[in-house]
Amino acid sequence: MEVEITKKPKTDIENEIKIVTSDDVYKLNAVQNIKDGIQEHLLLLGLDRGNNLRNVNLVGVGSSDNISINSKDILKITLMSANDKVILVHNHPSNTLKASNTDIDFTNKINKFLGIFNIQLLDHIIVTEQGYVSMMQEKQINKDYTNNDIKFVEKTILIEENNRLKQELNNMTAQNNNELEQSDEMEF
Repeated sequence: MEVEITKKPKTDIENEIKIVTSDDVYKLNAVQNIKDGIQEHLLLLGLDRGNNLRNVNLVGVGSSDNISINSKDILKITLMSANDKVILVHNHPSNTLKASNTDIDFTNKINKFLGIFNIQLLDHIIVTEQGYVSMMQEKQINKDYTNNDIKFVEKTILIEENNRLKQELNNMTAQNNNELEQSDEMEF
């Protein structure tokens, strides 16, 4: 019998990149490539538990003032890559280092969705030709954020968990009843 084992991608340990600060992110070649783009680009940096860079994915390219990304694409890439932590990076062609309301809403929604799978969003960094800003350092990532989409997902998860617990209780009750019946049969 052969057992299939999912293995992590081979890495060159001597050249492994460890992400400790926002500056480490800004220095990455992929980030340097998008910082002066004329269109918005969104990168997903996947990390392991030790903050070693596991993968860099270009999630999408938009226009000069926005980018439309479906959160399921970020979840898919993150789960398929078995990332423990994620950093999002996107550029602002306008060279503004201020996060838009859309940036803040999107980031907080992604943070909640990743959290459901025990994946930590470390940061969302906005880059320009002049530098970068960390949304985490600017305290724009809110662990208590909620909206109707998130409320729906949370309710769905609670319903699924409740149903699982009910089934487990039913199984335990049935097993207990069987044991009682067997003990009654043994007593004459």
